[in-house]
Amino acid sequence: MNQNLYPHLFQPLTIRGVTLKNRLEYAPTVVLKCNADGTVGQDMLDFMAWQAQTGAGWVTVGDTPVTHDKTSHWLCEMNVCDDDCIHGMNALAEVCRQNGAEISAELAYAGRGNRAPQDGSPIAIVSAERPLNPEDNVRTMNRQDMDEMKAHYADCALRCKHAGFRMVMIHCAHQNFLAQWLSPASNVRTDEYGGSPENRRRYPLEVLKAVREAVGEDMVIEMRVSAVEGIPGGMEFEESLAFMKEAQEYVDIVHVSQGSIFHLSARYCIPTYFREPHKPLNVDYAAEVKKHLHVPVAVVGMITTLEQAEEIIASGKADIVAMAKSFMADGDIVRKSLRAQQEEIRPCTRCDLCGNANTWGTNMSCAINPRCGVSGQIQPVSENERKKVMVIGGGPAGMMAAQTLVQRGHSVKLYEKSYRLGGLLNDACLVPFKTLMREYLDWDIRETGKCGAEILLNTEVTEDLIEKENPDAIIVATGSVYVQPPIPGIENALSVRAVDAHEVETGENVVVCGGGITGLECALTLAKESKSVTVVDQLKREDFIMEMPIFNKVDLLDQLENLNVALIGGQRIQAVKDGIETVDTVTGEKHFYPADSIVNALGVKPDDSLGKALLAKYGSADVILVGDCTARGGTYYRANHEAYYAAMRI
Repeated sequence: MNQNLYPHLFQPLTIRGVTLKNRLEYAPTVVLKCNADGTVGQDMLDFMAWQAQTGAGWVTVGDTPVTHDKTSHWLCEMNVCDDDCIHGMNALAEVCRQNGAEISAELAYAGRGNRAPQDGSPIAIVSAERPLNPEDNVRTMNRQDMDEMKAHYADCALRCKHAGFRMVMIHCAHQNFLAQWLSPASNVRTDEYGGSPENRRRYPLEVLKAVREAVGEDMVIEMRVSAVEGIPGGMEFEESLAFMKEAQEYVDIVHVSQGSIFHLSARYCIPTYFREPHKPLNVDYAAEVKKHLHVPVAVVGMITTLEQAEEIIASGKADIVAMAKSFMADGDIVRKSLRAQQEEIRPCTRCDLCGNANTWGTNMSCAINPRCGVSGQIQPVSENERKKVMVIGGGPAGMMAAQTLVQRGHSVKLYEKSYRLGGLLNDACLVPFKTLMREYLDWDIRETGKCGAEILLNTEVTEDLIEKENPDAIIVATGSVYVQPPIPGIENALSVRAVDAHEVETGENVVVCGGGITGLECALTLAKESKSVTVVDQLKREDFIMEMPIFNKVDLLDQLENLNVALIGGQRIQAVKDGIETVDTVTGEKHFYPADSIVNALGVKPDDSLGKALLAKYGSADVILVGDCTARGGTYYRANHEAYYAAMRI
């Protein structure tokens, strides 16, 4: 065996008789793998078994509501509110232990972020004067409401214990319900639970005490808290620290985070790719907290490698490190790190497509790792099932297909008509803040190059070549091409790729045509170069970058606003001259936007001519189209997932 490269990270930790095998925590995420009523089914068992296999000391089921019928943000969150659920919860605890990890549940309640009751009754919140939205139907919680909610927390924690959980987490962070009591931004009560910091932390401390009394002395309680909220009038560090000091009477681990899920500061709860890469967010806060507490301190936020985790613990800045997205991107990150195979670790891009579960209620998955949540290795085909497969196109879909096909034992040739692999992902990486995507693309190209497929660059596939090769199956991953719409003068516009690559320089006053991700990322880059930038699209302004996950979207739009980038929707471009001529899509009114430079960021269309011809010639049994060359076009999430499952079908 190799010597442990991370001796502090892999030092066991025993709390209340529970031994955690290391200091690495799989942080809570919104998984949504349970049945619609919140009971544990096979999908949830499989996903949590996979989490346990990552090598983390314990895994935490995220956002587990304490009043499931009223407060579930989405279907398929785990139900811990009914004794009938204990059987499935116990199965979950057992499967996690069988795969090497303890299990915890993040007990939470949305409070003023709760869904409105279907009967039209008002939502009981901390202070009716501070609803999340002005139109919300709310009332201030009374003593009965408070006692009932406190009982829910205690009952759910005890139910977890009955189900075999040895740990629970109480969510006091991110403007969740208990954080709403702590924060002067949301608690403006005039009774003994409002006003002073001492009064505002009174109820959360009562809840923590009730939970401890319910579960006894042999269950570990972790508490998640925001060191700072980062919202106007919100809780600052000294006040948060004072709460932690009192809370440690009832809890065993203080888990330090930051931000509010209902505000721009959500980008610190769930860091975006616009943040400085590989710079942990909350370590300085955790280090200060650790000076004042006698219980272990956990830290979370933009910690991406085991090297970072080891340094944090070795230097005494925290006792525990919590990670999630790096695990999702590569479930073997621990094993690869211990074997000094860091270059083989698939890096997370912080695209937050996994966070769509938080937005739309879809279940958890990863854009770059279709095997997120899938246990074990890819099983190879038998010798008589091995096939000769052509993969046409070396973008993300083609690379995923080639890697997966070879892992299964097929003979693979990958054809790319350009001089390099990567497709249009090479262009998507050009703007300066896409460091993480560049790292992922480098990894993907490197892994493809050594996967065992024969790679033929500068080779355009024709039907004659296919007949000569006579493959058993073909995966077409020809991607997409930039759109050049029939707009007079558009040919004189600068291509967004050329602008992002700095192959051309723009003037000081720039109009970007296109309100998608590419257009707005280009606009942000130009604005940071002190250019005056206007973005124009026929889409409504509120529909700009609709395809972008919410936390990255909010971050990008906020930066554009702060840099005075004008976003103008509902304008169909009619002509490009020394500016652009448009017509309003509703009123028909004509407008002119002068510019020194005009950038064409009007998107892409499928490069599907070869794929359609091959389908017509050979049929769908032998030809599979994946990624952007399909009718919908799309994201590298779809490219990776379609290619993976296509390769698994062959």
